[in-house]
Amino acid sequence: MTFMNRSTIFALSRARSVRSADSVSSGIDVESLSSTVPAQADFFRHVNGTWIDSYELPADKARYGSFDKLADDAEEQIHEILEEAHPSSPKSVALYRSFMDTETIERAGINPIREDLNRIDEVTTKIGLTQVLGAMDAAGGPSLFSQAVFADPGNPTHHTVHIFQSGLGLPDEAYYREDNHKPVVEKYTAMVAQLLLLAGYVKDEKQGLRSARKFVDIERSIASHHWDVVASRDSDKTYNPRTFDEFAAALNSFNLEAWVDAWQESYNNSEASHAQPLSLRSALSHVIVYQPSFIDGIDQFWSDADVDDVKLWARVHVLIHWASYLPSDFENAKFDFYGKVLRGTTVQRDRWRRAVALVDGVSGEEIAQEYVKRHFPASSKARMSELVDNLIHAYEVSIKSSAWLGKDTQEKALDKLSKFTPMIGYPDKWRDYSALDIREEYSLIHNLRNASLYETAYQLAKAGQLVDKREWLMTPQTVNAYYEPTTNVIVFPAAILQPPFFHADADDAANYGGIGAVIGHEIGHGFDDQGSKYDGDGNLKDWWTQTDREKFDKLTHSLIDQYDQFTPQDVADKYTAQGKADQMPHVKGAFTIGENIGDLGGVNISLKAYALSLGAQNDSDEELTRALDSAPVIDGFTGVQRFFLSYASIWRSVIRVEMAEQYLQIDPHSPAEFRVNGIVRNVDRFYDAFDVHEGDAMYLAPDQRVHIW
Repeated sequence: MTFMNRSTIFALSRARSVRSADSVSSGIDVESLSSTVPAQADFFRHVNGTWIDSYELPADKARYGSFDKLADDAEEQIHEILEEAHPSSPKSVALYRSFMDTETIERAGINPIREDLNRIDEVTTKIGLTQVLGAMDAAGGPSLFSQAVFADPGNPTHHTVHIFQSGLGLPDEAYYREDNHKPVVEKYTAMVAQLLLLAGYVKDEKQGLRSARKFVDIERSIASHHWDVVASRDSDKTYNPRTFDEFAAALNSFNLEAWVDAWQESYNNSEASHAQPLSLRSALSHVIVYQPSFIDGIDQFWSDADVDDVKLWARVHVLIHWASYLPSDFENAKFDFYGKVLRGTTVQRDRWRRAVALVDGVSGEEIAQEYVKRHFPASSKARMSELVDNLIHAYEVSIKSSAWLGKDTQEKALDKLSKFTPMIGYPDKWRDYSALDIREEYSLIHNLRNASLYETAYQLAKAGQLVDKREWLMTPQTVNAYYEPTTNVIVFPAAILQPPFFHADADDAANYGGIGAVIGHEIGHGFDDQGSKYDGDGNLKDWWTQTDREKFDKLTHSLIDQYDQFTPQDVADKYTAQGKADQMPHVKGAFTIGENIGDLGGVNISLKAYALSLGAQNDSDEELTRALDSAPVIDGFTGVQRFFLSYASIWRSVIRVEMAEQYLQIDPHSPAEFRVNGIVRNVDRFYDAFDVHEGDAMYLAPDQRVHIW
């Protein structure tokens, strides 16, 4: 059973006194500033260009930047705890060691998954395959749909199961229908052929390619029913409550009833059921179907499909799913596609790093308890809390003075803002892993099956139960942050609260431009194109007047149009060199709009919060200017300049063109260069700070600049 998580991002006291210029650092890496690219031409490369030009991306990395540096640091810190075999993390240590035991993995060969493959091979009917898929699901089998347990947007005090489209091995349905992805599909086909050959299903490469092409055709049929990424992020379109009977009726040919019965029988026969008793039918008594036409379409697909074809689909997905945990031949075959082709990397990451990532996904909160003791001081949490309070206050000031928001909507927006719940560093209540059966003497795949059984039961047991806002959807060692609309919480894990995002000893401007913009971004998600559809209690509810919604939509459409014009430089260079400029992919403004609103609001509100911290009495232009002008000059930069320089520096990164292309298709965040240039050109104070005028590449006419929050 596959479970999914929510999307992600990725100010000091309201009257904080200004520290003297000689007592703090600017927080700006002046060594990375480019002397050849002026701020007026390309602000992202002006701030980061020297570093970008000199940094050589390691062969095992598809991207590297500020986020990745902190992620590497966190991995090293977790690795140290695991190598110590710290007594607070016995299950994490056992999983880590089973992944590192390559000798046992090589010796076992394909035997750990042979039973799953045999069960598929022995099936002669589609109803039989439905039952086999159900029986395999909880421990990590292939599925045409995935599940997640979140709050019900129609009743956000209670959890419910959400059903999502699935069944594909490529990152998105567009890969199966867009011509520019054909080279990727050909290499995907080659990987499938190699896995079938390694598993003994074909006698040679030619036969393998024939079967692999058939498999891709099957997936193309499944993909034809998938919603695209823009439709799939629409909160209204994806809210489709169903009873179990209604859900089962939509999957009549597939026979959901038989799938559930087989699932239950298999789960009841597992050791996990003793520690975590569970009724799947009860958990599915009320579900939210995200893409109902996909469910209808996949049922028709199942009705029309030949049993041997769907067996091939299931067989290959078993191989793809487990290949990373099988002997090196299988692991390398998978990496040759998912690593080399999709990401552009030429070698695997160190095995210990992959082991740490696996532990983080399975038992992350167990190992996190020692991590935060060692690496997250109480002083950081206190100062971060102060910053969050200041950003919320700045949003309050901004909403109250909005020139376009009507009084009724304004009052409801302020009510929602007052109900935001910030969570910083680590959860108040740690997850209970007592039911997770992971042991060093078990094989890696045995441990992973048990981990899947545990996670499945842990999540499904919440269905119909009260939502606990204290539960985190990320581990503290994750370098990220998130907003969850149904609980109205903003979460900032410990690992992101470090330079360049957060400087304990730097001038306030650097922190407001760094972590302040991140805080503002997450708060802004509560008022973006989708978050604004939820009220302060997490209900999916239209609380806007029609007039205000129309004004908001007009502003967002302008921002969509701006971002539709952007293509990352490396991607543009690749397609131009190939003579395929007409096929050049670009940022999908309608897909990234939520994150772009978050970025734009984050910068504007954090800059306002910085001004308030400098003593601004209100948010009139004159008063904000007076306060900002009072900031000291440090390292030759004014406070406003340091703010923007800090903001641009947090998005410092280099990325392989293969990964950049994939992100354009599947990532709701815009590329780093446009999270900088696309945002600051809409902020009026940027123009005065860096002397940007008409005719400069960074210039955007005042009547085209978008001001939302």
